[in-house]
Amino acid sequence: MKVPRSGDTPVSASAFDEEVAKFRVALTAARSAALLQLFDFLVERSNDERAPKEIEIAFAVFGRNDAPGATSQSLDSGVRVYVHRLRKRLHDFYAGQPGPRLEIPKGEYRIVLAVPPGKPDGRAPRLTPGNWAWPKLGTRPRLVVLGALLIMTFGGLAFWLPGPVHWAERGDQEQLRSTAFWRPLATDETAQLVVGDAFMVAETEDQRDVQRMILEPGIRSRDDLGAYLKTHPDAFYRLYDLDLNLAPAGTVVAAWTVQNAIARSRPDNASQMQLVPGSKLRVDLLGTENLVYVGRFSDLGRVAASIFQTSHLRLGDSYNELVDATSGNRFAADLDALQENKPVVDYGYIASLPGPMGKHIFVVAGIGDAAVQNMAGLVSNSKQLRTIESRADIHGDYEALFEIRVVNGVALSQRPVFVRAIR
Repeated sequence: MKVPRSGDTPVSASAFDEEVAKFRVALTAARSAALLQLFDFLVERSNDERAPKEIEIAFAVFGRNDAPGATSQSLDSGVRVYVHRLRKRLHDFYAGQPGPRLEIPKGEYRIVLAVPPGKPDGRAPRLTPGNWAWPKLGTRPRLVVLGALLIMTFGGLAFWLPGPVHWAERGDQEQLRSTAFWRPLATDETAQLVVGDAFMVAETEDQRDVQRMILEPGIRSRDDLGAYLKTHPDAFYRLYDLDLNLAPAGTVVAAWTVQNAIARSRPDNASQMQLVPGSKLRVDLLGTENLVYVGRFSDLGRVAASIFQTSHLRLGDSYNELVDATSGNRFAADLDALQENKPVVDYGYIASLPGPMGKHIFVVAGIGDAAVQNMAGLVSNSKQLRTIESRADIHGDYEALFEIRVVNGVALSQRPVFVRAIR
């Protein structure tokens, strides 16, 4: 058997088959039927003298030959998007691993076994199809897109800062450490600061230019997008995954504030605190690490299940509503009615909750950005925390909800709705 490979290093047929089997298991576990069918088809055709064309893949894998209004150009575009997704999955699967790896060569549609000559390149591939271009937008939409990209860059800086900045007097360390909120984290060795981020979807009307980047509450990941496209075939050539996640500016600023508070509450262990975007949080860390979540309720992601196992608060029917399971009361923020100089209501939430295996989950959240930032300031202020805890007679784990009055994106007042112990 001729082994499909790249480079000059000889490899065996068994090595190729072994890598195919390993990656196929991982792809099956991800439950992406379309990517699995594409992978199997490319593996099957990788030994052919001629690599399959895009239109062949569209017909063989996606069954698009009878799609209403389908054209050669639109079919090819859809194939390129899925090939990019598969190439990205392969890159993520082998990230940081030495030795042979499966690849999809640029400009070809086949699976090959590559043996890197040196240290593998750690940069993730970007989707840049030759016939794609950023849209020629008017001034305001262009600012929206560029603003989102700047926020993501800003968020990336927050994720990669070398360590916390010590802004407060060292005398405040003991005060924060003695609050009921931070006490469980003061002496533990490790913690992950999880920053809430949202999955962005590219929308196009002509399969060439991206008209806008959108946040859809029902699509929180690429798997959600795949499931959505299966039930909404009309969106197959309209919505695309460009592998982008958005961390709002308010969340990033709040994360810096909380990062500094953690450093002050446990200075001896601050260097062991790691910061990770919610979309990159590994599932195994949910039960083995202390987690500190900072962000919007709509961006909880994988952390949500762990929080709502203990908390009495639940997400409502829409992104801007919370429900108290104890009383049945509903709390809705009127952020959709934002007007200049007009007060609106937001809701913020803090919690110190017991987690699995003796670990803790700390929550600094809000429905909107103003509430997230307000809660970050609250948990960083030992005097405010101690006042709230003493009034409610709190000595251990607890949760608290606050109504926040906001004008022009700035929190003007904060009123406790409830502060209650978790037992």
